[in-house]
Amino acid sequence: MSRKNHRSSDDIVAIEELMHDLETRLHRLNSKAKTEVSGASGDIGEFVTQALARIAQQARDSVRTATHSIADEATQVGTDALKKIWDEIERRPLATLALAAAAGYLVGIISRRA
Repeated sequence: MSRKNHRSSDDIVAIEELMHDLETRLHRLNSKAKTEVSGASGDIGEFVTQALARIAQQARDSVRTATHSIADEATQVGTDALKKIWDEIERRPLATLALAAAAGYLVGIISRRA
């Protein structure tokens, strides 16, 4: 895994941990507010619900962005690898042909034995 992918994974884990911690604190605040102030607890409960919804949406957006970034990087790596292979084939066509023939020969031998 590349450093960028590892860093993105670490960022996602850190965001999830922060979200969990904040959700726990908001739930505690909500519970405490309900026991201390019965009349205003509805407003606080609504605030907590809205805050949790915003946090969840931000986390989903962050994960979606990180996922797209990782997918884009993987696509680029695959494309670069194919370009390198194609360049080698163009640079050494006879060696490529010899390797293909050797691979075919080995596959033929193995398939006869099976």
